[in-house]
Amino acid sequence: MADVQNAAQIGDHETWLHLIPGVRELDHALVENLTNDGHGFLFGTEMHRMPHVTGLILVAILLVIVGVMYKNRASGEAGIVPARKFGLRGFVDGILDYARQEMGQVMGPAAAKTFLPFIGTFAFIILFSNFMGLIPGFLPPTESLNTTFACSILVFFATHYYGFKVNGVEHFKHMAGPVLALAPLIFVIEVIGHLARPASLSLRLAGNMIGDHMAVVNFLDLTKLIVPVAIMGLGVIVCLVQTLVFCLLSTVYIGMAIEKIDHHH
Repeated sequence: MADVQNAAQIGDHETWLHLIPGVRELDHALVENLTNDGHGFLFGTEMHRMPHVTGLILVAILLVIVGVMYKNRASGEAGIVPARKFGLRGFVDGILDYARQEMGQVMGPAAAKTFLPFIGTFAFIILFSNFMGLIPGFLPPTESLNTTFACSILVFFATHYYGFKVNGVEHFKHMAGPVLALAPLIFVIEVIGHLARPASLSLRLAGNMIGDHMAVVNFLDLTKLIVPVAIMGLGVIVCLVQTLVFCLLSTVYIGMAIEKIDHHH
């Protein structure tokens, strides 16, 4: 029993989300269950916390509100003329325009327009979740593998779904390579490589956000004024870069899958 109590206190930083009725009880129950079945030792109890789940729900609610407000401000004739002042509409337009330009360079303008809602959704969810970790008293949902792996596995299935939709069976035949004698070996290597993609995407994002959040928390504990501001400034850069890396790699994977296969090679 003592071990369970100690495990429940591992990294038990109280957050503002613990003030929501039931969150603290569910959080401790989750840590206790993970410790009892061994998953807490395997993945670490910090990777599975109710504040991560609650924070992701708050991000989703916030994005719905932002989406409704953006639609109201950018609909009709008002959406044709650029906003005079930088605000919500300018912020969303800036992210979407940048995402469309970067995606267009990877997969072409037509495909970028098609997949912008899919990749753009990841961009906003990951960006807002990352920024939540910079607010004292909150945990970033993206430091949990539950969050990052869910995003990564969606990219994995989308890659092969659209690859098969565009190229048919050739999508999988292409993974075997052009040499028939080496096809079994090449296919196995390709399958391992494709399976490693969601693991790489999820571990990279979660690992960087854990490190960024730990750095901010430690400097806040050491120095309450001035110094944490600089660290949080670096944290903003980390949040932006990790969002860009995830979305750019996702675009590359999907772009490679939907590219028309040349049968002469």
